[in-house]
Amino acid sequence: MNHTEIIRQWPEYAALTRARKKIMWPLSIVIISAYFALILAIGFIPESLGSPIGTGVTSLGIALGLGIILLCFIITGIYVYYANRVLEPLNQAIIKKAEALK
Repeated sequence: MNHTEIIRQWPEYAALTRARKKIMWPLSIVIISAYFALILAIGFIPESLGSPIGTGVTSLGIALGLGIILLCFIITGIYVYYANRVLEPLNQAIIKKAEALK
């Protein structure tokens, strides 16, 4: 049995993969849903996206596009926070335990 197979059987590795899936799926669904919603809006209601916000020249479509970009920054921040608090300690525990295998 090689080192990779041994590591995959450790409870720390199982916890790391569960923790990654726990954060990966919800954040991915949020981002994908937001992008698809914007694309569907562009395809089906383009006239409403072209309407200006208030009395200015900025359209609703531009605001929604910037909102998607802002959402990506927020999602990235959430992931970085979670990775630093949960994933990295698990990863370090696996690395420390794996060094003992050498």
